[in-house]
Amino acid sequence: MQDRPHRKHAQKIVQNFRSDLDKGLADAIGDYHFGSLEVLIESALNTVVMTAMNDTVNDIEQLLKQAKQRAKG
Repeated sequence: MQDRPHRKHAQKIVQNFRSDLDKGLADAIGDYHFGSLEVLIESALNTVVMTAMNDTVNDIEQLLKQAKQRAKG
């Protein structure tokens, strides 16, 4: 697994956003701020994915608990 699996996706989002802006505005915002935006988006993606994974684990644990209760009769 990659250390930063959502980095490329965040970069693509920012690149698309940046290309939608007028060149003067994009230049005024600057690379530093677009880089900061990439980090924020990457962090948000990581958070959403981790939350979804944790929810899935909880769902599986609940299903396992129900299956064990049914097996006991």
